[in-house]
Amino acid sequence: MLDRPLAALAAALLVFATLVAPPSVAPAAAADFKVDGERLYVSGAIYGRHEFETMSKLVRDNPKVSIVVMKDFYGGTAGTAGFFNFTKFIRDRKLATEVDGACFSACAVAFMGGVKRSVSPKADPKKSFVAFHGAYYGGGAPDLEFRGTFVAALRRYSGGRMPEMVARIAYAMPPEGFLLFLDGRKAKPKDGISVIACKSKKEVETGACTGISDIDSHKVGVYTH
Repeated sequence: MLDRPLAALAAALLVFATLVAPPSVAPAAAADFKVDGERLYVSGAIYGRHEFETMSKLVRDNPKVSIVVMKDFYGGTAGTAGFFNFTKFIRDRKLATEVDGACFSACAVAFMGGVKRSVSPKADPKKSFVAFHGAYYGGGAPDLEFRGTFVAALRRYSGGRMPEMVARIAYAMPPEGFLLFLDGRKAKPKDGISVIACKSKKEVETGACTGISDIDSHKVGVYTH
């Protein structure tokens, strides 16, 4: 059982748990992009290659952009290969990534592309997080063949800091669940727990999600700064 602050955070995530359900449930808005100085803000959800082309063009057309901010970004339905395009592009361009609010599902994979990964300076660190789960087909069946690729990618993009076991736990999360990473150094939870596992809506509703004390979000390479 979580302590009261983290239980409250998990309860607030119930609507987001719905948004990251199988593709039959769509987020409220498609992706929105905004350039502000050195930052490119991405929010909403990604539905296809068009959004990737929009983002990559904005980066190329705005050479001052050095940071991609994931702001209330719920993943989407572009497919696993599509989201690795975002991750690889961010890493190849040597961009940093920041999170401001929720970064769910495939957004969390894209976040890992940043050469530096942190909570955005203006964000509330107690409400900003990245949350992983596995890949699922439209009918809800898990994509077991993609698991090895996912695990290898998290280990590679974390610079080898994420243990295989942690990556496997992330992929084992069901479509309505997630393995959530707060920046413990900035959020400073009272119990020191920065990683939360929620396996269902019911666990979120009842505050029964599990705080994992022996996984540190910085030590496993989700955050670097």
